[in-house]
Parts: sequence; structure tokens; C-alpha cells
Amino acid sequence: MQAREVSVEQAIDDAPDASKRLCSLAAQHRQNHREVNCHDTRRHWQASAGTYCYQTHIAIEGQPHTRLDWLAGVFYNHASLPAHAWYPQFLGGKVQALAAPPATGIEQHQLAWGRFDLGLPTPRYYRQLLSLAQPQDNTWVIVARSVTTGPELPQAAKLAYTPDPNGEVLHFENGRLHWHHICCAPGAGMLPGRLDRWLINAMRRTGLDGAERKTYRDEALKLRDWLDTQPVELPG
Repeated sequence: MQAREVSVEQAIDDAPDASKRLCSLAAQHRQNHREVNCHDTRRHWQASAGTYCYQTHIAIEGQPHTRLDWLAGVFYNHASLPAHAWYPQFLGGKVQALAAPPATGIEQHQLAWGRFDLGLPTPRYYRQLLSLAQPQDNTWVIVARSVTTGPELPQAAKLAYTPDPNGEVLHFENGRLHWHHICCAPGAGMLPGRLDRWLINAMRRTGLDGAERKTYRDEALKLRDWLDTQPVELPG
């Protein structure tokens, strides 16, 4: 089973294959969900992570092709933004440049952490290597893997983790901008170690994942609505 977090060096080496897995999951989802402007969330058991992986997809009409590259930059640099219009639970973050070159097939990478309100007594921090790939002209991938080091965390920061597969896929086809949010999280740091994984899996198996699914739904619909307010001609 995967570790909750890996070294930066390991995450760099793993990023190309992780990007391919995200692309494959996204392509399958697009084939099975063809509605427009409507979200779809489904899950599968990810044995390598010992938990469920949730996949959310929405195909948004009325977006120019230029929005694809712009939005890839927004997601890749999300931790440096003051807020997320599509996800108000984001409470800020921090980024750190890497001297090491990215692996073959990865355009850029950086270390980052983001702080999120998950409805728990204290926020959770996700410390990740973010790897940006463009496997095709009409597709961008952002791999987000939990790592053991990164930008300095505040004292008493409570971490949550994202093993593989985890990240975003953006795809433009037939006049539609597709967003795929693929999230693999084995807990939210509510209990120590394996107990946290056991708790979240029990909740998911027994159908107590309604709040989690609602978060994915709301995120997709807020992203759609926010993009509809953006000007056609975007700043560089």
C-alpha cells in the first residue's frame, strides 16, 4: 500500500506515470458521462491507496479554447491565490520553487501547501508536489501528491494527505471545457494513523459520504458559474 506521503524526489520520479493515470481516468469518465453543464461524481476502490478515489466531471459549454491554458495556470498556482471562487473552503496557501528539474513529460513543478476548512474544529493542510503536464494540445494535467517536505508550515498545522491518483485534468473538445477533479484522500486527520483510514472507509462504505459528495458537486457547479462570469478575452 502507498505511503500517505513520499519524498519530493520520489514524487518527482512518479509524476509522469501519475499524470498518465489521471488522464486515463478522465477519458473513461468523459466516455461515461456526456451531459453538458451538469456534474457527475463517481468513485472506485483504489487498492494501492487503501481507500476510495472520487472522480468529479463537468463539461462546460460557451468557453473559448483560450480558457484551457489559462485555467491550467490557475489550478497549478492555486496555492498562491488569496481565495478560490469555486471552492470557498480554501483558506490560503504557500508555494516554494524547486531547483531540481521536472521529470520527462512534466512541464513544471513546485512545492505547495493549501489550508482548507473541512468542517472540522481546525483547518487541514495539504502539503504537495504539484506537477504540470500537457500530454496533448487540448489537455492539461496537474498531479498533486503529498510529500514529506515543502514550504514551512505554521506551528500546530494539522496535515491531511493525498496519495496517487490525485489531481486535476482539463480538456477541451467539441467546444466544451471539461474539468475533472480526481481526489484520493485516505482520511482527514480525525484519528491517528490507520484508525483515520478505517473511519473514513467505514463512513464511505455505509453511505455516510453525503457531505463529501456535496463538496465535489458544489465545487463543479461553482466553477461553471464562475467561468461564465469571466471575460472572453483574458489577460495574459
